[in-house]
Amino acid sequence: MKVHKFDFNGTKQENCGIKFGGGAFLQGEWPKNPAGKDLSLLFTIDTDKLNSKVSDLNLPSNKFISVFSTYDENDYFLDDVSFSGDPLELEDIEGYTKVTISDQSSIQNNSNAFDSKDVNLVETEISDDDFPAFSLISDQIPNGLSGSEIFNDEYRFICQVYSMDLPPYDGSALYLSDAIGYLFLKKNIVDNNDAGFFFVQSA
Repeated sequence: MKVHKFDFNGTKQENCGIKFGGGAFLQGEWPKNPAGKDLSLLFTIDTDKLNSKVSDLNLPSNKFISVFSTYDENDYFLDDVSFSGDPLELEDIEGYTKVTISDQSSIQNNSNAFDSKDVNLVETEISDDDFPAFSLISDQIPNGLSGSEIFNDEYRFICQVYSMDLPPYDGSALYLSDAIGYLFLKKNIVDNNDAGFFFVQSA
């Protein structure tokens, strides 16, 4: 199975279009969760740059995908963003994470945004029996993800991100240091502020 593993040792000139943290390319207000707190921007995808790096990904052209999630360094929030496979949990997560898509070229900054870090990609072969515990992009759903079949009709898998890779780089972005976040993008995007689904799973 071929995947593109996230790499943090390259140079900016190798920028593949993925950026952790920083400002967001948004049309409209910075998103809040149902508790009224600003969401944190986990990462952004420049679709044109990533399409040129991963030719079979076929993301919408000339767009920026932004992935937001609830984060609080002082309070427990894992249940707000976790999906273990029960469809009823999706309603509980709704609004506590958000995936937007935009052609906006200017960046909005927010005090709840993490520091920016560029990401590069390295093409990697893994066994069909592997359970990859690292950040990757693939056109196939990796082992370890539970309940993904309910997304098959309306969504497609884009990537998984490992908590230790995400800012603030102490493993707390997804609450647990071994947690993995999964990004699914809608096949037919009607609402730019509801472009996909992001959730967390942990052992």
